[in-house]
Amino acid sequence: DCVSMYAVFPNCDVVQHFGHKIGNGRCDGGKYNVEECGWDGGDCIEFNEQYPNCVVDSPYEVGDGRCDGGEYNTEACGWDGGDCLLFNRYPNCTVAGPSRIGDGDCDGEEYNTDECGWDGGDCIEFNEEYPNCQLSKPSRIRDGDCDGGRYNSEDCGWDGGDCIEFNENYPNCNVSDPSRIGDGDCDGGEYNTEECGWDGEDCIEYNEKYPGCHVDRPKSIGDGKCDGGDYNTEECGWDEGDC
Repeated sequence: DCVSMYAVFPNCDVVQHFGHKIGNGRCDGGKYNVEECGWDGGDCIEFNEQYPNCVVDSPYEVGDGRCDGGEYNTEACGWDGGDCLLFNRYPNCTVAGPSRIGDGDCDGEEYNTDECGWDGGDCIEFNEEYPNCQLSKPSRIRDGDCDGGRYNSEDCGWDGGDCIEFNENYPNCNVSDPSRIGDGDCDGGEYNTEECGWDGEDCIEYNEKYPGCHVDRPKSIGDGKCDGGDYNTEECGWDEGDC
């Protein structure tokens, strides 16, 4: 406990409030990894021997399998304990999340560049199949859900085929999230239109019951909670009785 810990390390500044972190098996940096605290109760002895000049806030992140940038990715820290060796193959690659390079998922934008080795090789297959498909999240292509916008374009293979059926059924339905069409919930606005098949038939019953009730969230009608504004009107059955 903290009392016995204080007896062992009377000059350790963090014992009083954070003594539980001393000697817990994880090397913590800063005020923990000092002689007064017994090098974090012995947790940092091995780390200090291996990286005597590596001064970081979280030593336990060195060699944890994830490439951390900045002060971790230095020679003094063994290039983050070896975690950044793959990333360092691309010296001109400056991205916010180095660990995403070569992690098996194709990341877009600044990751999918020549400087970053086409995301450490993760995007090579994607780029060959869709050379003109520029997306922030290429992994959403062919994931089973039809995504709108640039995903649902010829350059991106109609979202890798995910949107083919949607486009055949609703050729004039232009919504931000096509996966909401026919998902069992009645969505309002641009979804509840003839072009979108009244939200893929999700809103047919609702429209028959409240033909003059035009709200953004039809599923909020009759949900047990009184919503104001357009919901609390005669056309909407006073929020289907909720109000």
